[in-house]
Amino acid sequence: MIYMMIKTKFWGEADIDESKMLTMANGLIGFEGFTKFVMIPHEKDANFGWLQSAENQHLCFLITTPTSFMFDYSIDISDETVNCLGITAAEDVAIYCLVTVPEDPLQISANLSGPLIFNVTNCTGEQVVVMDERYSVKHYIIDELKANAPRVIDNLTSAFTGQAVSEAPPAIDESIFSAENFAAELEESLKVCNSYMNQ
Repeated sequence: MIYMMIKTKFWGEADIDESKMLTMANGLIGFEGFTKFVMIPHEKDANFGWLQSAENQHLCFLITTPTSFMFDYSIDISDETVNCLGITAAEDVAIYCLVTVPEDPLQISANLSGPLIFNVTNCTGEQVVVMDERYSVKHYIIDELKANAPRVIDNLTSAFTGQAVSEAPPAIDESIFSAENFAAELEESLKVCNSYMNQ
């Protein structure tokens, strides 16, 4: 295992396993000159992570998986991207999106029309532009969670009871899974994100 030292925005110098280095041949939109990145987990919330440039310590982006808040998110990946990234199976693919945390953290948004497509097998990636009216560059995460809260409750009810929701499983305290709780937990996590981003 070969390690290389990089400078990061929030964590100082870090030794990175070279085999985990992500190559984005075209860079990110607006930052095309930087092609090497590493993904760093967000210590307080598994739904978030950081995409840190290995070439410019000041380039570090908060990211998440779209399906962590928009459960039916789906896109068509072009043949050009499939060939560029060497994708041979669906299991090769991981999709992330860039996250923006404004002064009011409850207005957190994700860029769903410019997702990041990665081939986890060969550690290559590309940011693509999706022309789909369902998705925007500023999709509000909290609003999406609130809209999906009933579905989350149904899914969790089914998981806890082992019965399909249509079979009228025993009632559980659905307030545990309320949109307000989702928002509160996310807001707490975002406070940590903000503390990093304000350093």
